[in-house]
Amino acid sequence: MNSPSIEDYLKAIYKADSQGEISSRDIAQRVGVSAPAVSKMLRRLVKLRFVRIHPHTGIHLTPFGQRTALQTIRKHRLLEQFLVKELGYQWDEVHAEAEQLEHHISPLLEERIAEKLGHPSFDPHGDPIPTAEGLMPSIEEIPLHTAELSSHFLITRLVDGDPKLLRYAASLDLLPGATIEFHGRQPFGGPYNIIVKGEPIALAPEAAEQIFGREVRAQ
Repeated sequence: MNSPSIEDYLKAIYKADSQGEISSRDIAQRVGVSAPAVSKMLRRLVKLRFVRIHPHTGIHLTPFGQRTALQTIRKHRLLEQFLVKELGYQWDEVHAEAEQLEHHISPLLEERIAEKLGHPSFDPHGDPIPTAEGLMPSIEEIPLHTAELSSHFLITRLVDGDPKLLRYAASLDLLPGATIEFHGRQPFGGPYNIIVKGEPIALAPEAAEQIFGREVRAQ
């Protein structure tokens, strides 16, 4: 496995910040390194002006760091979409491939990929693709397991880090754009009860926590 790059750390900090949970431990988990490795990299990122560390509020990306993180996220998600749409990859195969490729494509190739795909707004997992200007679209969503009982729930995205989860979700037709019914959790920490295309399904808690979307009116 290659050592994580600066871009990997910046992506991890950006994603952690969007969830309000930035800490050295969280960054270490996201990047897959030790806490001492994070401390060493943070010192480097501060010197390079990608990151600032406030004594009270903690770790923050500078505008330069945020712009770099969004550029990398854009490349990653465009590559995922390209691999699925143009090269026939399955959606559970593309994350690891894009992690490798995102560091090696030029701005010109990035733009050619975007043009080929028709400038998509989302990747195969439903994650928004930052614009070429470095803007991240704002999406209102909640985790499936927090939805109201007996609500209709439109799936907008799935967390893409676990290929097994994506294959499991696809086998149940739990894909971005699908609308399901949510009927809460079975007692004593059991599975969640949902209805997909009229069929009742007992959904594993680990899966329900990785599916995001919004409540909608019944059709």
